[in-house]
Amino acid sequence: MRKPPKKELEKYKEDLKKFAEYEVIKQRLKEDNRIEFFTTSPNPGPNPKQAQVLEAFIDPFYKTLGLSGGNRMGKTTILTLLGISVIVGKYLWSDQSLLHLFPHNFPRKVRYIGQGWNDHIKAVVIPEIYKWWPKNRKVKTRGNGVITDTFWQDEKTKGTFEIMSNNQQPKEHEGWSGDLNLYDEPCRREIYVANARGLVDRNGREVFAATLLDEPWIDREIVRKMVDGKPDKRVFWVEGSSYDNVGYGISKEGLTEFADKLGKDEHDARIKGIPSYKSGLILNFNRKYRDRGGHLVERFEVPLDWMVDISIDIHPRKEQAVLFLATDPRNYKYVVQEIWENGNAKWVAEAIIKAVKYHSYRVNRVVIDPLAKGDGNNDESMYEIIAKILMQNGLTLETATKDKEQGILEMKTHLKGPNNEPSLFFFDDLRRTIYEIEGWMWDKDTQKPQKIDDDQMENLYRLLLLNTKWTEPFDFYAAYEQKPSFMTGRDAVTGY
Repeated sequence: MRKPPKKELEKYKEDLKKFAEYEVIKQRLKEDNRIEFFTTSPNPGPNPKQAQVLEAFIDPFYKTLGLSGGNRMGKTTILTLLGISVIVGKYLWSDQSLLHLFPHNFPRKVRYIGQGWNDHIKAVVIPEIYKWWPKNRKVKTRGNGVITDTFWQDEKTKGTFEIMSNNQQPKEHEGWSGDLNLYDEPCRREIYVANARGLVDRNGREVFAATLLDEPWIDREIVRKMVDGKPDKRVFWVEGSSYDNVGYGISKEGLTEFADKLGKDEHDARIKGIPSYKSGLILNFNRKYRDRGGHLVERFEVPLDWMVDISIDIHPRKEQAVLFLATDPRNYKYVVQEIWENGNAKWVAEAIIKAVKYHSYRVNRVVIDPLAKGDGNNDESMYEIIAKILMQNGLTLETATKDKEQGILEMKTHLKGPNNEPSLFFFDDLRRTIYEIEGWMWDKDTQKPQKIDDDQMENLYRLLLLNTKWTEPFDFYAAYEQKPSFMTGRDAVTGY
């Protein structure tokens, strides 16, 4: 074997040395500028839930975005990445520009609202910003007299990152205007209002990342926000669990060890991300639209051949509840109309007839709460009054089943559907029905459904228990033409 010349050997050693130095430099570059190498191996990049938020943030349509779930699912990280990216003007790991999101040329201003100054902001938030802020970008920082480094300014873009606390007085959050509010864990409503006011001038946006243990108003007014009676499409919200971040910063073993120390309620809240005020929900309703895997659809004209069932839940001293459920040729179900108004039995019947005629519904069956027959204070029960008016318009009234337990199972089955795909959908303008399905709870004491705000839910399970299967509409004239001549009285030859 030929021995390499001395010069060749020296050159080889020199190349090895340069390569080693290069690897050291490259590793140091990655460590100093983590955000630029966020998606580069061996870094795992965003977990699936973080990736959804990052993708949605690019779309200027969304004004409120959120990531809620269990502990250690990367919530502080996603807020930090978004804050730095907005100040810089792009996703540094992909060069995806964010300038289209801002209708001005001023430096971008970001506000980060954390919890306690020492236990959360100093211990968690500020170290996370230091971790991700690129060392190749000069920055000026200052404190607020309580802790250090609560105000950051990028020297190149002049964009600012201001950190505030949920424990401050609301007036301390007022008088600011900017582009982006970041909420790390739930904030008080008055703190939210004070900061939201600051987004008006620049048509700014807000992002929540929280384990929703407290402040149920966020779920009611932000996650389930309604505009003009419909769910606000400008809200993009992702729910997940701690396990979504396994392999992206935490290990399964470490998470399991933590989970084993928790009770059931704590496990649901801190691992699954289910707040205590939602753990008793009866139904798993997803207010996203159908094309995003949810249960909502925009209103459309119900095809004339779809079969429509109607359920009535009538009350002597409150709003009357009526629900219309359509079945399409694939036997998918659509809640297409609701009635929720005060009125007597006559008014209910006339309102149903009016709706049927206006939409040309192909009515299959009409059912009513069996208790409507027990109205002994009047000569005619509410059932009899409604039945008479409906009969005059060609509709027959039946009493509904009382099997609530089986009805709830039917609701759950349709909401999940075969292959985990829904087979039950709701028009997005059904304000009362959506309100009820998102708040229908089990009673903690009786373990039965609460008898509060459940009227349309009673109607819905009764309609699903009808188990309507779509059939071809009966064409009387076509059937008449196909009958033998001896049945029609026509001459077999001439047809007259």
